[in-house]
Amino acid sequence: MKKLLALLIAGTAVVACSTNQAPIDAPAPQPTPAQELAQEEANTNSVYFAFNQYDIQDQFTGVVQANAGYLASNANSTVKVEGNTDDIGSVEYNLSLGQKRADAVKKALIAAGANKHQVEATSNGKLHPKFDNATDDGRALNRRADILYVKDQPPGYSVGADGVPNADKSLVPGTVQKGVQ
Repeated sequence: MKKLLALLIAGTAVVACSTNQAPIDAPAPQPTPAQELAQEEANTNSVYFAFNQYDIQDQFTGVVQANAGYLASNANSTVKVEGNTDDIGSVEYNLSLGQKRADAVKKALIAAGANKHQVEATSNGKLHPKFDNATDDGRALNRRADILYVKDQPPGYSVGADGVPNADKSLVPGTVQKGVQ
């Protein structure tokens, strides 16, 4: 009786798992509240990513375009793009994901007008978090690529005490400063 029941369960599982239907596409990842806050308030030299993703979301194209425009107009300027992750997953996996994020931003900067010799891409993975990984918001803010000016930085650019780059928001089209319409 036990063998018959086991065969019946196994047969049901095989039938249930086989289908001729195409897989359902997952909806596009939506930015978290922390990512929206980062876009609005944090800085204009970081591109934030959804969990386990390395594609640049539309809301960060202004950051890429502004930095690429500056680099295109200032041939002596150079940047280092550092890819970062939250602390979920292994060190090796996160180093790889951080590199993919940095490479995506580098590729976008070059496509928008920067010279390939002006941009270096590296990964920190999860090794140097700037925000607390104990919270969802902190982890979301750690999923980013920072554009760090190494040589000839734009006016209004600085790196904060937390190591995150900051620039005058007026340099980036489409960003709104508090109190400015």
